[in-house]
Amino acid sequence: MQQSFPGLKVEGGPYTPPVGVQYAIRAVRVAQAGVALGYFFGAQIFGAMGRPAPEPLQRMQDNPLIAVGVGYGLDVIAQTLHSINAFEITWNGHVLHSKLKSGSFPQPAELVARLAALKQQEESLATPASDTPQ
Repeated sequence: MQQSFPGLKVEGGPYTPPVGVQYAIRAVRVAQAGVALGYFFGAQIFGAMGRPAPEPLQRMQDNPLIAVGVGYGLDVIAQTLHSINAFEITWNGHVLHSKLKSGSFPQPAELVARLAALKQQEESLATPASDTPQ
């Protein structure tokens, strides 16, 4: 692509997930914190309320691998939600490809054709027509 379009600058950065996904990530992180707090302080919290610890909490405290597994599983969910692999390819404000809209990766030949067409269109607009009557 660089050979066909000298001077083309390619840059990128992180793509922020939609707001709903951000809230879902936060909810999963709160659940992770709840698992950790329940594991370490659940017996004391429920004891202070005068109640027995719930069965899942007792199982976590009897077998720490359950707490680790649940915490890790929630982390995998949060990371998956955060990593939506979305990106857009733009040039001078024109969208050449959007993975969010198409759901697929771009084909290099399509990108080259779209970029060439946009460059030609912009060049034709930038150069004044030579056969305009005076």
